[in-house]
Amino acid sequence: MTIPVPGSVEVDPPPLETYTYGLLSVARVITEDGRWQLDGVTYATDACAQGGHVIGSRPQPAPGGTSHDKPEAEGVTWVNGGGPFTVYTRLECSTVGFADPEGTALRRLHLIEPREVERVFSLQIADVDPRLPLGTEPVPLLTALGALEADAALHYAGRPTVHAPRWTQPHFAAARQVTPNGPMMRTELGSRIAFGGGYFDDPSEPAEPDPVSGRCWLIATGTVTARRSAPFAHQAVTPETNTRIAIAERTYALDADCYAAAVLLQLPSGSSEW
Repeated sequence: MTIPVPGSVEVDPPPLETYTYGLLSVARVITEDGRWQLDGVTYATDACAQGGHVIGSRPQPAPGGTSHDKPEAEGVTWVNGGGPFTVYTRLECSTVGFADPEGTALRRLHLIEPREVERVFSLQIADVDPRLPLGTEPVPLLTALGALEADAALHYAGRPTVHAPRWTQPHFAAARQVTPNGPMMRTELGSRIAFGGGYFDDPSEPAEPDPVSGRCWLIATGTVTARRSAPFAHQAVTPETNTRIAIAERTYALDADCYAAAVLLQLPSGSSEW
């Protein structure tokens, strides 16, 4: 006869449904080691090219005019990406019963890195001088999104990537302004939109999200690229305390193509309708 042993039974944890519709769902993710890990990347881009038009078929310059009848000129546009940073998880436990510490650290790294990458990107945006098509006055959702889409059409050659704090997503859905498209969300005009759990309401003043206020910056950028290394794990033991430490980490560098614009968004607070 088997005698039941009192106490709880250890079982496997429940499965997780992975994080969706954040920055890494809309970014171009490149996983490779390289010199970018030293100081990020820089590149020349044509995505913010501007020009002009003149009336007629190959018109000649007016007397006394410039030496060329198309006066709008530009130089090379360079993008300097953000510097490298490393996302990590650190585990500490007794050496007794701490099975596969490196594997555990790597699993946790995979779970937390999306929001940590979003926090860094949000802070990088704070260092950019974005266009302010509507100034600094707060505006409703439809006005804010429309202003960014229109501004991008004039100053960026492609569809922009829109960035919004994650708590704003129900407002976009209620207004029918976003549609799932595979692993990402898109606006009605087809722009990618990231609802970042790590995004700050105001990147220039990082703080906990404040959905009750209904106020945040809605930001549009050029295409975002996330370069990252392969994940790496290592461990060490402190014999004096019988403690095992396992750390998993991965280095990233983020850049957004030449365009950046921001509109101060005011959503209804409390129980108001959008």
